[in-house]
Formats: sequence, structure tokens, C-alpha cells
Amino acid sequence: MRRPPYRAVRQYRAVRRGDSGQQGQATVELALVLPLLFLLILLVVQAGLLCRDQLLATHAARQAARVAAIDGDDAAAVDAARGATGLVPGRMEVAVAHAGDLVTVTVRYDSPVVVPLLRAMRSGMALESTVTMYDERYDERTLDGTAP
Repeated sequence: MRRPPYRAVRQYRAVRRGDSGQQGQATVELALVLPLLFLLILLVVQAGLLCRDQLLATHAARQAARVAAIDGDDAAAVDAARGATGLVPGRMEVAVAHAGDLVTVTVRYDSPVVVPLLRAMRSGMALESTVTMYDERYDERTLDGTAP
């Protein structure tokens, strides 16, 4: 009786054990895909931080518009916007405008980029939020004759 070649016997035994010799290939594939997966996770985190900063900028604009509508003091409205959220005040610009019976507050915020690859291209993302409210002091000024 003729014996099968040694190579065929080795392959047959490996298949029976469940050892196909592919462990090295899986390791190489993981090493190639893992950095891309990590970058994708960082991009999702950056998008979440941008959404959070946009919501906080809107909240700051709403607080400033409310203070400007009640008090009429633009400096107090700017202070309210800067103190309303945990945003960095040095990255925030606040503009208050009065037009008739409306108060419009615009908050511009330069949101920092935390993803290292994106930070090399941009230092920050410009976010803007505008809120308009009815000036509650307008009726009092029209009765006094001091309205514009």
C-alpha cells in the first residue's frame, strides 16, 4: 500500500483540528483596520462635541436675549451669555441688536477641534446661533413716549 505524501497528511490533520493556518492573516488584517476604526470613533466623538457646543451656544443666546428683553442692558446680556454655559468665554462673541419691539442676540463660538488629524487642518469650527425675542420694555416706552 502506498502512503500519501507527508504534505497532504499534514494538511488533513490541520483541517481535522480546525487549524487552517490563517491566524497570521487575521492579525495583519486587524493591524490594517484598527487605525481606521479608531479614527472613525474619534470623528464620531468630534461630531458629538460640535453638537454639544451648538446647543450651548443656542442656550447662551437665549439667556442673553432674555436678559436684554427684560433689562435692556446690552452689557448685562453679554455677561449673561458668557456665564450661562461652560463654553470658553474667550472663544465667544456676543452681539445684541434692538430693532423696534424686538431684541436679537447673535452668539458666535469657535469650537475647538480635539481630533489630532483634523486639528492639523483646522484649529476650530465656527458655530453661530441667533435668537430673537420680544422686548418687554417696548410697551412701557411707547406709553412714556420714549420709544423710537
